[in-house]
Amino acid sequence: MKKLVIDFRFFLFTCVVCLVFVGYGCAPAPQTAPQNKSPQHLISTAPSITEILFDIGIGDRIVGDSRFTKYPPETEKIEKIGGLYDGNWERIVELKPDLVLILARNENFRLQCQELGIESLAVDHESMEGVLASYHLIGEHFEPEIMQAAQARKKALEEKLHILRSKGKSLPPVRVLICIDRIRGSGQLQNLYVAGTNPYFQDAIRWAGGINVAETTNLAVPVLSVEGVVAMNPDVIIDLMIGAKVKASEGGVEVEEDDLTGDWKTLGNEVNAVKMGKIYVLTEDYATIPGPRTPLFVEKLLEILHGQ
Repeated sequence: MKKLVIDFRFFLFTCVVCLVFVGYGCAPAPQTAPQNKSPQHLISTAPSITEILFDIGIGDRIVGDSRFTKYPPETEKIEKIGGLYDGNWERIVELKPDLVLILARNENFRLQCQELGIESLAVDHESMEGVLASYHLIGEHFEPEIMQAAQARKKALEEKLHILRSKGKSLPPVRVLICIDRIRGSGQLQNLYVAGTNPYFQDAIRWAGGINVAETTNLAVPVLSVEGVVAMNPDVIIDLMIGAKVKASEGGVEVEEDDLTGDWKTLGNEVNAVKMGKIYVLTEDYATIPGPRTPLFVEKLLEILHGQ
C-alpha cells in the first residue's frame, strides 16, 4: 500500500511537470507591433502612374514599368513588364514588388494580383480630377515625407491648372476636333478615332477655351466618317501623331508636317478648319497622358486655339 501511494504521487508529479512544459510551449509568443513598412519595390502599369511616382520623388523605387512609358528619360533603364492587358506575370512575380499600381478600369489586373498574393493599388486616371485624387491615394501608402511631397506636388498642379482655366475662360470659345488616331498614309481619311466625351480631353479642351464638336456623339472615343467630320464642321482640327517626326525634330526619319496634314486637305473647303488652314499636328506624348505634364497640353491648346 505504501509503495502504491509513492507511485501515485510520482505519477501526479510527472503529470504536473508535463502540464507545465506543455503550457509553456503553447503559450503565445511575445507579439511585436506590426510595422507599416513603406513600399520599396514598385511596379507601375501605366505611363500616367509612372509620371506621378517620379513627380513625388519615388521613381527610383520602380522595378517594373509599362512598355508604353517613355517619360521621364530615366524610365528607359527600368525593366518593362508588358502593358495593361498583357502583363508578363512570370516576371512580375520574380521582381517581388511590394506594391503594384494599376488603373482602376483594369479590374482583371487587380484580380490577378490578388490571386498571386501581391498587394495592388488602383487609381482612376480617366480625368484630371481622378489624377489629382491619386496623389493623395498613392502618398498615403508611403512614409510621411512622401505623403507631404505628394500633397505639395498636387497643390502645385492644381494651381497651374487653375491659372490656365482662368485664362481660357476669358477667351471666345473655338470649335475644335481632336483626332486621337487614324489610318495614315493612304491618301484619304479613314477610321478617325476622335476625342468625344472622354473626361480628360473634355477638361483640356474646355480649360483652353474650346468647344469639343465631337461631344455631341455621347461616346468617349467615337469613330467618325468623312461625312461626320463635315457635319461637325470644326474651326480647328488637331491631329495627335505621338512620336511622329516633323520639321524641327532631331534624329530618326523626319517627316514634313505637310505630309502629316495632307489627308485632311481632301475635305476641301467643306470644313472651316481646312478652308482656314487650321490643321495642327501634335507629336508630344504628354497630349495623351493625364498627369503632371497636362498643363503643357492645355498650354499648347491655348496657343493653337487663341495664339496665347
